[in-house]
Amino acid sequence: MTGQPGLDVGIFDMIIETGDAQARTQLAVELAGLLNDPEAPENERDCVVPVMLKLTTDPVKEVRRTLAETIVAAKDLHSDILFSIIADEDDIALPFLAETPALDHWKMRSIARVGDTARQVTLAKRPDLDDDVVKEIATQADLAACLTLFDNEQCILSDRNCRILYARFGRVQEIIDRLLSLDTLPLDIRILQAKRASNQVHQLMAERGWVPANDAADMVADAEERAILQILDGANDVELPSLIRFMTGRSMLTASMVMRSACVGNMRIVESAVAHLANVTVAKAQDALYGSTSAFNSLYRNSGLPQTCTGLIRAAGQVERELRDAKRVLSEENFARRLIEQVMTGDGAMPAAERAKYLDFIGRYSGERIRLIANRLREGLVSAA
Repeated sequence: MTGQPGLDVGIFDMIIETGDAQARTQLAVELAGLLNDPEAPENERDCVVPVMLKLTTDPVKEVRRTLAETIVAAKDLHSDILFSIIADEDDIALPFLAETPALDHWKMRSIARVGDTARQVTLAKRPDLDDDVVKEIATQADLAACLTLFDNEQCILSDRNCRILYARFGRVQEIIDRLLSLDTLPLDIRILQAKRASNQVHQLMAERGWVPANDAADMVADAEERAILQILDGANDVELPSLIRFMTGRSMLTASMVMRSACVGNMRIVESAVAHLANVTVAKAQDALYGSTSAFNSLYRNSGLPQTCTGLIRAAGQVERELRDAKRVLSEENFARRLIEQVMTGDGAMPAAERAKYLDFIGRYSGERIRLIANRLREGLVSAA
């Protein structure tokens, strides 16, 4: 068989058919040199493909190993040669798969789909994975390969791929731990995991009978709300509204979350929640929360929040307006103290029973020292009534 002038490939076939292992090894080295040469004529490279394919399935392992080791730097390899080497025994295939620059986007995705665990793991270690290849690994590969992505310093898990991993392995603790350790993890996943974790705790408490069922439910709900509000508090001004929408769509945004935020002065959460529920911009919600009584009442009514909470949200808005006017910032505890003062003195027409109810809310959602103050005042109001 003769190729283009200057390259007689007939001798190559004869070496494969009649030569010993040493001769075939030497042939592999020489042909690898041809494919490694970026200036080699394309017609010559094409002519040796059938010969190279025979060498990739040579019965002598050392011939195949030598071929893989000498051709590993080639930037352009025929797909059949590439996949034949990758299909070889692990000690030949995996080092080649880890280093070859001849893998393009589509070949990587194919390995992620049909490769065994060892090849998927080796692929996941490569530094040149694009987002779509990572998606293929996250969607199709075994758990071991998906975990390997987290150890690949060159691999940046996009929001899309984090969500795929969470949806697929949401009950695998190893994946959950690695996802939660990412600073860039989408906050909606953190919220979903807080919800899932609280459900697991609730189920465990119910099964073990550690505390009465009602107490267990209250304890778990309280811990869940605190965890979610901490996540919301860490969101920036762009992330927060989308998280509020996300939670509302899953019936996770509760009136008690809004109340709890108001009690400690986290008005960013109150603003975003009320704005979304009332279908207005955050800026309009701010104007109403910190503005006239009529504007506040209209906003609150449109939000659909319980009317029993109106006075407390209004009082928190008045405290916040004073602080903004004075350009002051208070800690959560000091905001709660000031809110207690506002509830007790701000609205002379507020009935004692309503003041007592709001003091109960503030005490429930604040720290121990505020709880003691609120409870003493509430008891006084109740006794006076």
